[in-house]
Amino acid sequence: MADTRTAPNKRQDIIDQAYRRFYDGGFHATGIDTVMADTGISKRTLYKYFPSKEDLIEAVLDQYSCDTETQLFAPATALSDDPRRQIEAVFDVRRDLMAQKDYQGCLAMKAGQEYIGKHEGIAARGKGASLYVENKFIDLCRKAGVKHPEETGRQINLLFQGTALTAQMQRDLTVFDVAKKALHILLADA
Repeated sequence: MADTRTAPNKRQDIIDQAYRRFYDGGFHATGIDTVMADTGISKRTLYKYFPSKEDLIEAVLDQYSCDTETQLFAPATALSDDPRRQIEAVFDVRRDLMAQKDYQGCLAMKAGQEYIGKHEGIAARGKGASLYVENKFIDLCRKAGVKHPEETGRQINLLFQGTALTAQMQRDLTVFDVAKKALHILLADA
């Protein structure tokens, strides 16, 4: 039977497969053979779209960045018109995502950590993902009328990132409840 998928779909299939494999096994530890296992897509086809493993990782991280908006911020901001409640909802949505995905943390931050000083494009995407989340919190703080939105947004981002990392490491989603108490204190003083 002939493969009827179009070229853009094959490219996306490769990204989707690599996304799952890199999330599960890490970037350095997961080779191209592991990424492509059981896909029916040849290495030749993979290298047609992605000349190197690093090019594939960059594409995966670009997809992850899009998913951050659609899977984290869009659902959180849809829950309320109140920016303060939206900030809190980001914590709730992240907790729920971690529950569904077996405590998986931030793929972009993992990549940034693994590739800092080794590959500029990948490390930059990791840093960019962290800054994207921080800027989303700063923007929500501005909308909420917080006195010092940049400082408070950065503090919320640190609380958020630390909470997600702690939940992943301790395999304990109740840390989000603790973090939300700290969030309420931050926002009350703002």
